[in-house]
Amino acid sequence: MLLYQRRLAFILFLTVCLLLIGMMSAAAQNTVTLTGYIAALNGDPPRDSNLPPQQIFLLQDRNGQVIARLEGLDSYTAFSLRDQEVRVTGRSGGTQGQTGAFPTTPLPFLEVTDIQKSGGQPSAQGAPYGAPAVSGSQPWINILCQFQGDPDIPHAPGEYNALFGNTYPGIDHYWRQISYDTVNIAGTATHLVWLPLPRPRSYYAGSTSTANANLDALFADCVNAANPYVNFTLYDGINMMFSDVLDCCAWGGWYYTSLDGQYRSWSVTWLPPWAQEYDYITHEMGHGFGLSHSSGPQVNPPSGLDIYISQWDVMSRSGGTCLVWDAGFGCIPPGTISYSLYVSGWIPSSRIATISPGTGTTITLERLRQPLSGANYLMAKIPINGSSSRYYTVEARFKAPAGQQNYDQNIPDSAIIIHDVQVGRGGWPGTNTGPALVVVDNPAAGSASYVVNGENGRWKPGETFYDAANDIQISVLSQGESSFMIFISNQLPGAPTLTAPVGGSAITSPAPVFTWGAVKYAAGYEIQVDTTNDFTSGAVIAAQTNSTRYTAPVLAAGRPYYWRVRTLSSGGTFSDWSATASFQLDSAANAAPLPRQFATTTPTLSWNRIPWASGYKIEVSRTTSFGAISSAKIVTGVSTLASQTDPLANGLYYWRVCPRRNDGAFGACSKPDSFVVNVP
Repeated sequence: MLLYQRRLAFILFLTVCLLLIGMMSAAAQNTVTLTGYIAALNGDPPRDSNLPPQQIFLLQDRNGQVIARLEGLDSYTAFSLRDQEVRVTGRSGGTQGQTGAFPTTPLPFLEVTDIQKSGGQPSAQGAPYGAPAVSGSQPWINILCQFQGDPDIPHAPGEYNALFGNTYPGIDHYWRQISYDTVNIAGTATHLVWLPLPRPRSYYAGSTSTANANLDALFADCVNAANPYVNFTLYDGINMMFSDVLDCCAWGGWYYTSLDGQYRSWSVTWLPPWAQEYDYITHEMGHGFGLSHSSGPQVNPPSGLDIYISQWDVMSRSGGTCLVWDAGFGCIPPGTISYSLYVSGWIPSSRIATISPGTGTTITLERLRQPLSGANYLMAKIPINGSSSRYYTVEARFKAPAGQQNYDQNIPDSAIIIHDVQVGRGGWPGTNTGPALVVVDNPAAGSASYVVNGENGRWKPGETFYDAANDIQISVLSQGESSFMIFISNQLPGAPTLTAPVGGSAITSPAPVFTWGAVKYAAGYEIQVDTTNDFTSGAVIAAQTNSTRYTAPVLAAGRPYYWRVRTLSSGGTFSDWSATASFQLDSAANAAPLPRQFATTTPTLSWNRIPWASGYKIEVSRTTSFGAISSAKIVTGVSTLASQTDPLANGLYYWRVCPRRNDGAFGACSKPDSFVVNVP
């Protein structure tokens, strides 16, 4: 019986081991590494459709063939690797069936756990990793594609030329203005013929309530129809205008493929008739430029269609308030937010104020659209706890009057706008809000749209945003013709509270001990002691310390003293002074005379002989740093070991001696010592 039990136990043990090995092997097989180029496509439904946004990240091989659908990416990471060959590692999640945006063949899903540049040669247009930028001329070709059997077209071909013009409100003019002429789409052209597609709409797409359009087939057939007439190598982007609706959405992003013998990532849009308007087109082109959505509020951010609520950004509610519009092509879009301008490299670094932890300052923020001043800041960036990926942005927005050629006509008001930015937030799968969320003062005051666009999201003179958890303060001080003056502090320590001696208390110790409460974020403290409460007689003590306790040198007895302390931040700035405290220094009964105390204004100081010294320099100062010298004497002769000071007022002094070499240079000075002048 015992032998049987042993054999059974061994069999069970062996079975468990084999199962564990099988599970480990399956887990290993479930991890996949693929090499290719990232494509990103954003699907945006029409306003008020109650449909959610869509986002698709793909991996394509060097021939442009889609080899996987990627999960767990965000727009910023994806765009920073645009046109770079990357090595993606992730957990395989099965395959995509014959539905979805790229249903030509089943696609494996890959939940990304690591992504790196593969070491292959990047395309000539590749942006450096981590620093995407769009600049210079970025011409697009507009292709008009008509479904087989579709008798209707949204616009005559010639109407699209004005839509993309370089005068207001043309889309070339738009990108020039909001990027401060950093980027333009000069050279953009429209093929002025509606090109027939080989199949009806029903082949490419189904229901308009889900993401189901075969974007791959739409791209291939539309581009192939134009290929005999268009040299695609002349363009950086492709706008495809379709004669009928697609699926739930209009789409925009970038796609890696070969056109006219050139392999690279092309900015691409898929635009149904309802999206062939100023605001929708600029929104989808913005995705092609790497711009992500924005939304708000920062607390309990929205999801679904509710992400398209911020009227401050073309990448959110693309038409803004839509109070100014074009009869042929709809709402004139507002500009984009400072975060998008910053990551795109469109704001000069000299016009970005970075308020690091331990600092505080007052700055003037010029309006973001058409700034009148060439010197004021256009944006403030406030790193949270010093992070490079979590920060606030602050911008000044001015609502332009109707008729002015300024794209902030369709924003809600003139105000300071604050965004809470977390790089990587709002990726897919997820809310797709984008990294930047509008900061409001009362998120529960109403709907997300109400608080983001209304008074809760507009910061005006006299109002202050305070992040208590991170000790960040943004106060709007005043408003000018085209700018706001604001004060920003980031983890700036306040003044300390004094603990002893206070309240005019009488003490007898000739070297008092001063104490005060510790202050959060303080890198150090400065103390001042004086015989007058306005500290105008010259500080009896002026010293810095890292402690909340300071022992003074010997002070003259028989008089009142006043003292105060301020904090030093890690950024090198001082707080306001604390409240002033006082005490009375009395002599102890039968006390012996105090050492180093002189009853003359010109005390004699002496020192030890240095064998090689030919003379000495004697310096006297109110502070141990010797920044301001009260008395300076130079004596010569090897036997001269004492010197009288210049006339000094009553108070505490520090002094030091520096030996002089035969060549006239001075050696290292002695450590500072102190004395008191107390002339009755």
